[in-house]
Formats: sequence, structure tokens, C-alpha cells
Amino acid sequence: MKILSSKKLRFNRLDQMDDVRESKIQHGINFGKYFFVSCWTHSNKESIPQWHMYSGGMKGVRISLPMMPFKRKLITPKPGWDMKVQGKMYSPLSLDEQYGSDYMVLSMFMEQDKLGGPVEYCTDADSRYAEAIKIERISPNKANLAISRPFDLVRLKSIDWSFQQEYRYFLFIIPSLPVPSSGPGSPEFYEKLPSFMLNAFLSGRAPGIHYIDVDLSDAALRHLIVTIGPLCSSESKQRVRNLVADHIPEAHVIESRLTGTIREPEKHGSF
Repeated sequence: MKILSSKKLRFNRLDQMDDVRESKIQHGINFGKYFFVSCWTHSNKESIPQWHMYSGGMKGVRISLPMMPFKRKLITPKPGWDMKVQGKMYSPLSLDEQYGSDYMVLSMFMEQDKLGGPVEYCTDADSRYAEAIKIERISPNKANLAISRPFDLVRLKSIDWSFQQEYRYFLFIIPSLPVPSSGPGSPEFYEKLPSFMLNAFLSGRAPGIHYIDVDLSDAALRHLIVTIGPLCSSESKQRVRNLVADHIPEAHVIESRLTGTIREPEKHGSF
């Protein structure tokens, strides 16, 4: 329920997800360290397996949001940055949020058609990763790296998980040099960054964060729906309603369509 109080969505590192096969290692590089994801279901229908897996005995909640729920922030360079922006550009993350002390979020991955999309369930995810990632080793400390269609790669999963009907948002976050006072447009930054980034990949260096939070838009919050789990007690239901009223009063609270149709397992004493 932190979504309600923070009004943000959390993107976690892909190598922390419940499917351990998603942490793809190709050419010795664990790409799960650099893909950050927020995972949802694309289905409007409630799923009994997912209530069981993700809501603590069907006593949690299901949160629904519009397809593209993030704020659109005007891209404005910091004062003193040697950087020009042509026209008005918007992004879910401000420039300040895109550059941390030891990481950066690659901006081309924040376009709407790349930020989110349905997961493709397949039987050949490993081979498709291997085909898409090419490294030409020039020396022990130098190589050329090419990744084709990373937007698709991060949305490949084993067919075993197809019941989730997952829709996934993702960001590509890489280790970075500190941004100088003159900004990322400074030659001392952008000329050294490609080599620094590649060496970080080859050495297995991860970004200095395990998650990043992205603001939700006011419009998305107005359309937010909280569905109360089918086995929630009356007291829990009231707590949910109180939380929503306190943090996002314009949101909607409904009960699961499965309420009253599932018998809670009886607890028996142990021997």
C-alpha cells in the first residue's frame, strides 16, 4: 500500500524478481542488474492464483491504474549546465532524477512506446537473449557491445508464467561517472562515459541503487482503483478504506468479485 502514501511506482532490479531465470547472463554480463522493472497484470479479470501468490492469503489488495500512469515532467537543465533542449520535452523523470551520484537512467528508454509493454511468454528466451547481445572482444579490457531490441528483451519470460498476463514497465539504469558542475553535456563527461559504462558491464559493476521510484500523475491517481481481497476481514476492509481516504480520497475502493465464494482454509492443531 506504499503506492497510496508515496504516490509513486517502484521499479526494482530485474535480478530481484520471483522468476530467477530472468537474471540473464550473456557473455559474462548479468543484464538483470541494469534492467529495472515494475510488474503488473494486463488483465482486468481477477486471478485466483495471483491473489494467492501476491496478497498474503487473499487478504491483500489489487491496485488498478491507467495504462500510462506517470507524470510528464518538463525536461529542464539545471542552472549552469552546458546543455540545450530543443522545444518542450517531457519525461517521467526530471533530468535531476535521471542522474545520480554513481548511476544514470538512459533517457531513450522513457519514451511511452518503450517504457511499458506486455510480456511475451516463450520457450526460447535464453536463445533470443544470446542472439540479441553481441560482444566483440578487442582486448581483456576493451570490447564493442551491441544490444538489439532491449525493449523486447526485458519483456521475455518462460511460458510457465503465462497465467500472469503481465504488463511491464522498465528503465535501463547504468553505472555512471559523477556529473560535473557543467552538466552531462560536458566533454569531460560524455567522452569518458562509453568506456566507463562498458568496463562496468564487463567487470559486473552494478548501479549504486536497487530500486527507483517514479511519480504517478494526478490523472492516474484520480482513476486508481483498490480492490479488496476476497478473504479480507471487515476490520481489514475498513482499514483499507481509511488509508485510501487519507492519501488518495478521489480513488475508488471496491470489493473483490470473489468475495463470499471462497472458503478460508481451516487451521488445525499440529501433532
